[in-house]
Amino acid sequence: MKWIGLVLMFLSTLCCAPAYAQKPKQEITKILQQQIEAWNRGDLEAFMQGYWKSDSLLFIGKSGLTWGWQQTLDNYKKNYARAEAMGKLSFDIKVVRPLEGGKAWLVVGKWHLARSIGDLEGHFSLVWEQRKGKWVIVADHSS
Repeated sequence: MKWIGLVLMFLSTLCCAPAYAQKPKQEITKILQQQIEAWNRGDLEAFMQGYWKSDSLLFIGKSGLTWGWQQTLDNYKKNYARAEAMGKLSFDIKVVRPLEGGKAWLVVGKWHLARSIGDLEGHFSLVWEQRKGKWVIVADHSS
């Protein structure tokens, strides 16, 4: 009888664990979708709401390292000043998985900009952490 109780207790933890682990993944993928929608509206400030609003935000791109939320936004504004430069953004997400026991998450994927002046695409890796109850990108390496 003890064994049945132990087995049932073990099985109940298995069925509940995946649902718990899915919550951050769902929140992160929702934020990514909101970023796509903001970009495609031409709203860079709304797009940047997915990033940690801190001087410690790290963005790595073709020009090297950029530190800080405001500097990252300024770079986006400089590089995508016109609607035809922004185009329409899409993501192809390849990996969404927890790091450090779920305290941080890694997202890896491919980005694509469909533009009248020529399409652009590349890959990205994003490190997400929960700050003030919200999942945000704390490091972005896009190429």
